[in-house]
Amino acid sequence: MYTVYFEERSITISTSANKHLPAICNIPGYNSNLEDIPYHFDILTHISNVMVFGEAGISEEDTFKKVFSKLERIVAGGGLVTNEAGHYLLIFRNGKWDLPKGKQEEGEDISITAVREVSEECGITNIEISDHICNTYHTFHRDGGFYLKCTYWYKMVYSGDCSIIKPQIEENIERVLWVHEDELQYYLQNTYPSIKEVLENYRRNRLS
Repeated sequence: MYTVYFEERSITISTSANKHLPAICNIPGYNSNLEDIPYHFDILTHISNVMVFGEAGISEEDTFKKVFSKLERIVAGGGLVTNEAGHYLLIFRNGKWDLPKGKQEEGEDISITAVREVSEECGITNIEISDHICNTYHTFHRDGGFYLKCTYWYKMVYSGDCSIIKPQIEENIERVLWVHEDELQYYLQNTYPSIKEVLENYRRNRLS
């Protein structure tokens, strides 16, 4: 199953549970032909919690590719960073608490992207990747068009001086903060759904 966020709303891609059902999109009054969706994508972004069911026998990945086939793709890497005391590294940007991330450069391995962006946005080095957590997807509208952004998230450990953190002001980051796990819920009241998904996946993997 794929969940793609647009602001506070989401589009979920799944397969049909009934092999006799055609592909369908749960938007009242909308022609649910999947072939048409990429050409009318703006409709989906105005409806809360859209479900798109692909045809039976067609993989979720293929349905996902079809629905978002007309959107320009952006790939990014980011990190869920903890220090040796178990605190989490958060940034505050554009009025929301967030995790450090950024766009992949041409020819760059995505794990290198993730470490580089964490280092640049938070002013730290001595970062080590331990695991790939998950990928998240979100769409946004810019210059008259829609974009699909896939972010690869990695669990990272920081072993340096925790007082040496510096927000990358030119990227509109106002604050960088180490947060104890017990305090995370307070900050998650003002974050993005995709960031909650990263933390939920990390916690689930940690318990499994």
